[in-house]
Amino acid sequence: MDHSIGAVARLAGVSVKAVRHYSDLGLLTARRTAAGHRRYDDNAVVQLRLIRTLRALDLDLPTIHAVLRDERPLAEVAATHADALAIQIRTLRRQHALLTVLANHPDPEDIRLMTEQSEQDRRALIAEFLDTTLAGTAPAVRQNLTPVLPEDADPQQVEAWLELTTLVTAPDFRDSVRRLVAGYLALAGDDPLRADPAYRSRLIELRRTEAGPHWHRYVELVAVVNGWAPPSRIAG
Repeated sequence: MDHSIGAVARLAGVSVKAVRHYSDLGLLTARRTAAGHRRYDDNAVVQLRLIRTLRALDLDLPTIHAVLRDERPLAEVAATHADALAIQIRTLRRQHALLTVLANHPDPEDIRLMTEQSEQDRRALIAEFLDTTLAGTAPAVRQNLTPVLPEDADPQQVEAWLELTTLVTAPDFRDSVRRLVAGYLALAGDDPLRADPAYRSRLIELRRTEAGPHWHRYVELVAVVNGWAPPSRIAG
């Protein structure tokens, strides 16, 4: 069926100006009447609806043109833009988290730290702390005490990371963790998992005397950053 520019615009849900613009760019094919008026077939309606949908998804016109001309498969274009959008979403979540932290705790130095600190920097900071304090412990111990800030961290995770950064760089805290580990290794011997009430009581007392509240806070913060259940809710 032949459609006028106004009719095809109504059927596709776009403006006449948009139809004219897409036609001038070569996205739509129209024939001219003897009077010079544009006429469109039913395929133009389908194409206009596709253009409208893809524009709503923020695809650029050159990419849409390539899809309409079968130069690029729609599935490939959709996958590429979905990946790009996922990156944008993570970036926006991170920005939202940083701005929320800044709104609640207006310390520009914290935001500077978060914006300048790469994932590699964060991993290196924690690795250096664990290397110098947990020497001699089992790999599972280190794994359970390693915070990994996700790319799309929420405000609570960002705040926890900032507090962790301050904690792990404090010399007094590092010294207390070394004393805790030394005492633990001395108590544990060859069987650190033995079911002995007296042994367990001595470990609890060691944590209380050598590590104090800062150690428990570190464990809490690791759980927050990693999205784990709070330590008090973990069985055993």
